[in-house]
Amino acid sequence: MGENFARGRSAEIFHVDDGKILKLFFSDYPREFAEEEYRNTKVAAELGCTGMNVYEMVEKDGRFGFVMDYVDGVSQNDMPGKNPLYLLRGGKDLAKCHVRVQSKHTRQLNDVRQVCLELLGDKTMAFLTDGEKKKAADYIRSLPEDDTVLHLDFHTGNVLVDKSGQCKVIDWMTAARGNRAVEEAMMEFLFTEAELFPEASAAQKKFFHAVRGFVGKQFFKEYQKLSPLAEEEIDRWRLLALILRRSWNIEFERPYLTATIRALIEKCPD
Repeated sequence: MGENFARGRSAEIFHVDDGKILKLFFSDYPREFAEEEYRNTKVAAELGCTGMNVYEMVEKDGRFGFVMDYVDGVSQNDMPGKNPLYLLRGGKDLAKCHVRVQSKHTRQLNDVRQVCLELLGDKTMAFLTDGEKKKAADYIRSLPEDDTVLHLDFHTGNVLVDKSGQCKVIDWMTAARGNRAVEEAMMEFLFTEAELFPEASAAQKKFFHAVRGFVGKQFFKEYQKLSPLAEEEIDRWRLLALILRRSWNIEFERPYLTATIRALIEKCPD
């Protein structure tokens, strides 16, 4: 195992031999979560969603992780620092990459409807009454099955751009299968309501919010050109996207998600 060159919320990344990296989760990270991300990432890689290969799972000093190809590039977040003009096409690149991922289909990932049904019993959903949970569950069960690949945390920090300009998608922990409208509802949330760099100053957050809005407009315009989707269909699946996001339990996002989830459940047919 070579040098540690990156560190995230749940894992460290190390260089290993032959142009590969090891994503090694921290010792307090549950083994089953590491195994799930490994399985999701391997499925996505085999389908051609990631642009890189995934190899074996490993254990080192009581920590679990897996090996995959090293991408010699930077995240879309960091691209404007290398080339400011990238802002003029970053959203378009993100949309093209997104459509490519959604062109893949599988039954090897968890059904997003079942994931949401299980989350209704999670502590993050304790704000709902039993009646609201039942109404939400009935609605979710009424929705049709689908096998489109969904990343569900698809943003500019999880898309790497290599030296040839190709996009590679990382961090597949939240991946599932289902209707692509769930993902688009999630994208609308990520581009408007999601927390932005909590450590940033008020002025920085205002700037980042403006940039995010600009990139978001690019993204949705390009996405609708490449793969049109009616807003009514996105609305139909929005409850699932917000339940998924509420399970992250991000303090800044709680008031919006709590109120909006309850309002969406209220609109569900009896």
